[in-house]
Amino acid sequence: MPSDNIDYEYEAALADLITIIKARFIEAADTIANMDVGRLRPAKEKSLWPLMQMDNVGGHHPGYGINGNHVPYRPSSETISRAEEVLYGWLIDYLPDERSRMLVGKWSSCQASPRTAGSFRAFCKENGVSRSTADRCLADAFKAVAAALLKKGQSLQAPNWSRVMPMMPNQRIDFDKMATVTCWMADDARPKIAA
Repeated sequence: MPSDNIDYEYEAALADLITIIKARFIEAADTIANMDVGRLRPAKEKSLWPLMQMDNVGGHHPGYGINGNHVPYRPSSETISRAEEVLYGWLIDYLPDERSRMLVGKWSSCQASPRTAGSFRAFCKENGVSRSTADRCLADAFKAVAAALLKKGQSLQAPNWSRVMPMMPNQRIDFDKMATVTCWMADDARPKIAA
């Protein structure tokens, strides 16, 4: 019996880790989509003074939406570092298959910026890949990354949840129960049959 409990705890930890890894890939794609790299776009301002750095409030500039002002999202240095870890570390080290890398990259960019990247369903249709097959490949890829990180025992940084959660599809995460629940059902529980 003890080995069954260990396996269950491992699978529960792996499932929570997969959720965080998906969020980190989406955050990395969002960071890349919102980086303002010099000389790649037309200059917005002509001044020798640098832009004033302000603290983010919930992932947004403090003046976001006040008086009709729209302040674009600019990733912080911590967010850029996490994106580099995902794109230059996890994607290359833990996903040796080129197809898996392509699917994970496209899926995360479609979740982060659907206006520019398009939908993942359209991508699958254009490339002749079944959506269910693509979803299975994505699940295997995320599980491989999670297993490698769990085996390595690497400390994992959480993404900016206030920025990432609106982009994550069908995720209902209760952070208080994440990686703390060891048993979902009481030992004497019996299934109920709906009539």
